[in-house]
Amino acid sequence: MEGRCQRCWGTKNLVQREVEADPRGDPTVRRQKVLLCKACADGAPSDGLLFWEVFMRFGSTRELLQHYEAPTEEEAMRKLCAERGLNEREVMRRVRGQASAEALSGAARKVNSFLAYASPYGYDYVEGALQVRQEEARVVTLIFRRYLEGKGIAKICQELNRDGLRTKTGRAWASQTIANILSNPVYCGLSRTNGGVKKGRHEPLIEIDTFNRVQNEMQRRIRRPDQKRDEAPQLRLEDYN
Repeated sequence: MEGRCQRCWGTKNLVQREVEADPRGDPTVRRQKVLLCKACADGAPSDGLLFWEVFMRFGSTRELLQHYEAPTEEEAMRKLCAERGLNEREVMRRVRGQASAEALSGAARKVNSFLAYASPYGYDYVEGALQVRQEEARVVTLIFRRYLEGKGIAKICQELNRDGLRTKTGRAWASQTIANILSNPVYCGLSRTNGGVKKGRHEPLIEIDTFNRVQNEMQRRIRRPDQKRDEAPQLRLEDYN
């Protein structure tokens, strides 16, 4: 089959996929054919809105983060929704529904699945709620423990990669991924909503005291004076009961 993948511009292993039509296109057209390489076709979400607004616009999660200058995938998605005039709640509902549908169908997690970031490492979305993914949860607790033992983020990356462990998307660990985990309050049983933090419905993997100790240690290790704060932000359990 001649041509190029309409997502990555690759020329090998091309397949033609019929997908939901672009919602911003002709409203009378419900389905359309797209030429993709096999790798892109295997990682494509079945949801039409996610396919066109996210998957076809960005070649990887890293590209999405860089485009929106966002520290986390969740923040990047918020910015994408604001930029494209999309309903954030509806988009995230579709993302979670996509993950749940794949889990219910027994489909194996795709190594290059672009929307795997919908659930934070250590959890899976099951029927709209975060459920602990035990093998990943053990890695999360290991990351926090190693950091408090004095290991640097780069050393933790090396250890995880050496042991054959991989991220949510099947890639090798990078320093920014470790830093995001260490600073994410979701692991204390909290969730971010509209720029704030509230108590979540999911099981915590890390105690708040441990999380606060890590924030203090991260602040202590900052070398550039202009990046230091007077004190690291602290979480208090009583604020979320």
